[in-house]
Amino acid sequence: MRHPCLAFLLVLSVLLPCTAWADDTGTAICLDYFLSSADSSGRPQILYTARTKINIKMRSGPSLESEPLGALSAKSLVNIFGYDQTWLFCWDDDVGIYYIGRHNVDSIEPVAGNTQPYGVIRNNFVAVTSVDTCLRSAPDMDAEIIESYPADTRMSLWLIEDGWAVVPYKRIVGYLYVGDLKDLTPVAPDVEYAQEGDIISAFTTFYSTKQTDLNIGRMENMRVGCQYIDQTYAPGYVFDFNGVAGPYRYNRGYKDAPVLIDGQTVPGSGGGTCQVSTTLYNALLQLPDGITILYRHAHGPGGASYAPHGVDAAVGRNAGDGVIELNLEFQNDFPFPITIDSTVQNGSLCICIRKGTYTAD
Repeated sequence: MRHPCLAFLLVLSVLLPCTAWADDTGTAICLDYFLSSADSSGRPQILYTARTKINIKMRSGPSLESEPLGALSAKSLVNIFGYDQTWLFCWDDDVGIYYIGRHNVDSIEPVAGNTQPYGVIRNNFVAVTSVDTCLRSAPDMDAEIIESYPADTRMSLWLIEDGWAVVPYKRIVGYLYVGDLKDLTPVAPDVEYAQEGDIISAFTTFYSTKQTDLNIGRMENMRVGCQYIDQTYAPGYVFDFNGVAGPYRYNRGYKDAPVLIDGQTVPGSGGGTCQVSTTLYNALLQLPDGITILYRHAHGPGGASYAPHGVDAAVGRNAGDGVIELNLEFQNDFPFPITIDSTVQNGSLCICIRKGTYTAD
């Protein structure tokens, strides 16, 4: 028999996303996925442990307005069995399932060596809009519009359900009508048996298209940064984002744009390239058996708002005396090359990683 709290919380998680689109962080979809490993008593498989940063309440749902189930003091150990883009799904043998914000913990450690990297929510499809269309707050043509996208905009999708594509948009989710999409391509579910050129990983972040000088510079910087990293990388290659995309100077095509440093936004050349590195980082996390992340540094406690909390990657500064390095480095451990394939268009930055050709032994 399942834990007595489980049935109630499952219903609550399904109902919550219908209240307001700003609250739909993907809880119902992610909870369903992570609970698929629950045992016959309803106890889910614990994937990570973490420590609370501050005194916080254990919530009965993914909302600050939900009923408290108890309290945790700072430095308390929590058992995490899953997450959506904003909330952690935690388990206590006395309480059952409870929720806390992703920003409220640190010292996150996997329970087992084969546990997927923290923060991974697999994107299973890549598609292009065939017409001008709208990202909606619910799978309903009358639902509130979150954002509009013109034809020929590429983005990755979590999944497709009942004729609607589920799109992770910043830290919430939205829905695109499948009839408005073309070139719908599944991400290869098995890297080993994928064919040359197949997409083996994908991730999308979204950005403002406001026509201010600084934001125009930011969009151009993302395009330029993607142009530099869009290459094929051989087995064993150690990728250094600053080394490939930098230096972020005017003579390399970069413009002035806002730069996020230690949680503060200041103007600087190359602003926007951190969104490229963050998007790439999230695509790489979905390939734990073939990619080793060698170095990555977050922007600050709040992270970058265009990505789920805790999975951003700041770039733009090499290490020096007393200076913290801001860079993204990884090694291709696959026995074949990988190709980074990115697009920056209409407010959507989509990065796909494609499989290359096997090398001879």
